[in-house]
Amino acid sequence: MRGVDGLIRLWKWRLDERRRIVVDLEILRAGIERQMAKLDEELEWERKVATQNYDASFGFTSYRKANRERHANLEVSREEVIDRIKAAQEEVNAAYRELKKYELVLENWERRERQKQERREQAEMDEAGLTGFRRRQEQPDSQTG
Repeated sequence: MRGVDGLIRLWKWRLDERRRIVVDLEILRAGIERQMAKLDEELEWERKVATQNYDASFGFTSYRKANRERHANLEVSREEVIDRIKAAQEEVNAAYRELKKYELVLENWERRERQKQERREQAEMDEAGLTGFRRRQEQPDSQTG
């Protein structure tokens, strides 16, 4: 079943591609989360500096506002990436189902072919047994005793 073998190879390739996309998106999500954590750390550090230095405290409010805006933008980006991950995972699942469908077709075809071969072999063995039985029946009784 060359056609099915080709379809299986195609869907394995598609499945691998879709899995790579999910991995890439997961890496992107992790990078965004690292940036968010870095912003949080920077904000905390700036807060400490502002509490220890009167002059630095004047710019802290502006810094905090800018930091929170960047954090909010990253949050939006992260949510978008999470949605893309979900969609990509659905594509992985669909490709997996399609691959399994063709693998089952091939498996069923191979099973039927094995059964046909077993039936042919059994028929040959039955024929050989019958032929031997007939030959023994046709032999004169004088040779059997």
